Amino acid sequence: MKPQPLLQELLLKKLNFTLVCLAVVSSFKLAFFLTPALPAAPKTPSTSSKSSRTVSEPVKQSGIKPSKNASNRKKIVSRSKRPRRRVIRGQRTIESARVVEIQNALAAAGYYKEDPNGEWDDSTTKAMSSYQQDNGFRTTGKPDALSLKKLGL
Repeated sequence: MKPQPLLQELLLKKLNFTLVCLAVVSSFKLAFFLTPALPAAPKTPSTSSKSSRTVSEPVKQSGIKPSKNASNRKKIVSRSKRPRRRVIRGQRTIESARVVEIQNALAAAGYYKEDPNGEWDDSTTKAMSSYQQDNGFRTTGKPDALSLKKLGL
């Protein structure tokens, strides 16, 4: 008996076994990654006033066992479908003394034609808008930092 053909035969069998094992493992990986995601269940409004929590059921696939964490996961559904209120930030009104200062500065620049009254009215808004437009600022009609700085306030 020659030792080389026997050794070659054993190595060939071992190589074939390894290739078969790799093929099986890669087919499982491909099957796992290429399976399409399951469509989400349609949402139906609940008529009961109980909590809206649901427990997701593990998906059973042939040959694949679900992990321990998959069966214990909980999905929390929003309890309320009401739209959130918008929070208004920033200063809502301007003090009348400050409005008088702004109106005086706009009058000195030639944009405000009336007597300063301390109220932010339409004529003040129009004067501020034209001042902002003439100076290349964003035209809002409201006193922003750039406009006030340019006015010397």
